[in-house]
Amino acid sequence: MPLFQYDAVSTSGQRSSGEVDATDRGDAIRKLARRGLQPNAVREGMALAAKKETQAKPDGAKTRDTAAKATERLVLSRAQVIQFTEELTDLLTAGLQLEQALHAMENRSSSVLQDLSRRLRERVRDGVPFSSALQSVSPSFGELYANLVAAGEASGSLTSILNRQGQYLNSMEALRSKVVAALIYPAFIVGSGIALAIMFFTYLLPKLIVLIKNTGGKMPAIAEVLLAFSNFLTTWWWAIILVIVTAAVTAKVLLSDPEKRKSWHRIMLNLPVYGPLLRTRFEVQFLETLSNLLSNGLPLHRALELVRKTTMNLFLRERLGEVEAQVADGASLSRTLEKSGVARPLVVDMIRVGEQTGEMAEALRKAAERFDRQLTKVMERATAALQPIIILCMAGMVGTMAWMMISVVYSTLANLRQH
Repeated sequence: MPLFQYDAVSTSGQRSSGEVDATDRGDAIRKLARRGLQPNAVREGMALAAKKETQAKPDGAKTRDTAAKATERLVLSRAQVIQFTEELTDLLTAGLQLEQALHAMENRSSSVLQDLSRRLRERVRDGVPFSSALQSVSPSFGELYANLVAAGEASGSLTSILNRQGQYLNSMEALRSKVVAALIYPAFIVGSGIALAIMFFTYLLPKLIVLIKNTGGKMPAIAEVLLAFSNFLTTWWWAIILVIVTAAVTAKVLLSDPEKRKSWHRIMLNLPVYGPLLRTRFEVQFLETLSNLLSNGLPLHRALELVRKTTMNLFLRERLGEVEAQVADGASLSRTLEKSGVARPLVVDMIRVGEQTGEMAEALRKAAERFDRQLTKVMERATAALQPIIILCMAGMVGTMAWMMISVVYSTLANLRQH
């Protein structure tokens, strides 16, 4: 009977690894489950794997083409990532194991998702953790998605975390669609305004200047300013493009350095409008993930480690690392969060209540739902306010040009009457 190497987590959250005798990988997983272990990875023993590799190894040009195709990473759209997440969640909720669910998805999804499911199933069958398989197969599953899946594998709550991730992706997609729909009319106004401005600077303004000079009138102050601006754009357009390209390249180079990117992430948190939204989104994600991990039996320090890995803001990730180290040394979560400044006082107070009552996971879940509702309302108000702001800006620009044209026309008529 072949040996299978495993890496698993017990019901108490302790990690363990070793070998188990089994007829196949499914039998190995069932034996581990009877021992009370949740496997993260189950790999065939070295001898058996080498034997299968030797037996299955093809040759020739066909082999190279197949290998190249297998290593090519799939690029998915946002809609396909959401569809994959929802379908997999439905199958796992119905009671299927991960490998069985991926096999079922090979027959019910689109062609791209069929290929994705097949590749993932092959890697999971070979003992690769699902989170690692996702990142190796497609770059469309970002770091946040993969780390959340890793957290679900470690805690045995993969189904619930995938369900939450599907809800989050749907909410972000709905918000993106709402913003796009809200910007269709303003985009038309902006495009029309830009076309009008180009026509004004290149055609109407020079003719108005000639008209004023021929009639001996005096140019309005706004016309002189616009004329100087038009001359500047005409003369130095190449320098403007060069400055923009240089600034973009410089920003990209600077942000490739983790320390500078961390400083930029800290600045983002302090921006007037975007900063509070960003911090609230982090708090909701922090509370939701930590609540889910704790409710599935993970120790607090292990849950904090996984939450830290799901945090995309490098400044907050560093602060969470300090919180994680202090909690591992025996400090309370609320006190360390208060000292580090990672979360606002209201969040810290709700965590402190959970510590005092002994219902930390439930307190975190309720806090996450509360802040999520607040965030949704704030984002809806911001989206609704964006459209009239753009319209007002464009109305001001068009009105300024119209006022100047009318002023020039009236000034020219007055000069003609005097002559």
